[in-house]
Amino acid sequence: GNLLDMNKPNDILQETLPNVVAAHVIQSYVGSYGSMIHPVGACATAAVSLEEGVDKIRLGKAELVVTGGYDDLTLEAVIGFGDMAATADTEVMRGKGISDSRFSRANDRRRLGFVEAQGGGTILLARGDLALRMGLPVLAVVAYAQSYGDGVHTSIPAPGLGALGAGRGGKESVLAKSLNRLGVGADDIAVISKHDTSTLANDPNEQELHERLADSLGRSDGAPLFIVSQKSLTGHAKGGAAVFQMMGLCQILRDGVIPPNRSLDCVDEELATSAHFVWPRETLRLGEKYPLKAGLVTSLGFGHVSGLIALVHPQAFLAALSPEQRESYAAEALERSLAGQRRLASAIAGGRPMYERPDGRRFDSEHPEKAQEAAMLLNAASRLGEDGAY
Repeated sequence: GNLLDMNKPNDILQETLPNVVAAHVIQSYVGSYGSMIHPVGACATAAVSLEEGVDKIRLGKAELVVTGGYDDLTLEAVIGFGDMAATADTEVMRGKGISDSRFSRANDRRRLGFVEAQGGGTILLARGDLALRMGLPVLAVVAYAQSYGDGVHTSIPAPGLGALGAGRGGKESVLAKSLNRLGVGADDIAVISKHDTSTLANDPNEQELHERLADSLGRSDGAPLFIVSQKSLTGHAKGGAAVFQMMGLCQILRDGVIPPNRSLDCVDEELATSAHFVWPRETLRLGEKYPLKAGLVTSLGFGHVSGLIALVHPQAFLAALSPEQRESYAAEALERSLAGQRRLASAIAGGRPMYERPDGRRFDSEHPEKAQEAAMLLNAASRLGEDGAY
């Protein structure tokens, strides 16, 4: 407005602040009072967010944390990624005889970059005892969540090996011990959902990272490590990408089904010598024949930030319960899950919207608001009632 000599809102500055998008959603639709942080880690943002949530729960600062990430499509990013040759060039890919839906082709010898996407999602992290009390459906147990830097570099986007720090100490590493506490060994890590941007630089670097990590943890030579390159289906949502990956891994563990890498025609010669990796070309329905206990997610971002997440099958949560707890929890969690599905179906069919802005600030309009708010904040027993007021 200033540069173009046009009228502008007086408070337009707030729209330039990185935290305002998340803050607006919270203050408008949720109205929470808990600890708030807005991590920004480029394409690793959602993974860093999950790490922050895990840390808050383990430090006793929270029982439940809303984590996740989101990113949009912008003209600046589309042009910028194209100028860097980070995204697949449509004319070049078509010239190679590759259909548009197969442009994103991680680990393939004809890969030339990712297909940009927009979106993201939300992951609710809950302490185990809270999930039990509330009957919250558990999709996976977070065994490990950590972010890393890559040391000294002269290039912002160049990939690095910082996340290999997860294996520091080998079988005595924090990662290995965290998995062992849940009954998971190195060979039980069945799946890796890789960042896999289909760029010439990222894919081999990430393979080296995971090969070295597997060796450090003591993985057996004959144990297959299935690779899932989810961006070939979803595109690269940047800050929200790790949410797609983590939810995809939860579904893999739940169903015992490993999806195929359909865009992968021929593994790049630089990658084909992998000692541990297996790239499925068809759907593998393993079920009880080969139970999938755990998997890893790697998420990498410009600025040399990387995140590594280890998720374990929800059976690890159930195994910690007594038979009586397990039975009552299963019934309540099932009812919650069904209620959620019905609610979603109703909203899609034109029923009440999934999200509605609350009326007012959730206090009794007949009494002074600040006095009610102060009393609520100082009372450990305060809860939001079914009528939408404290």
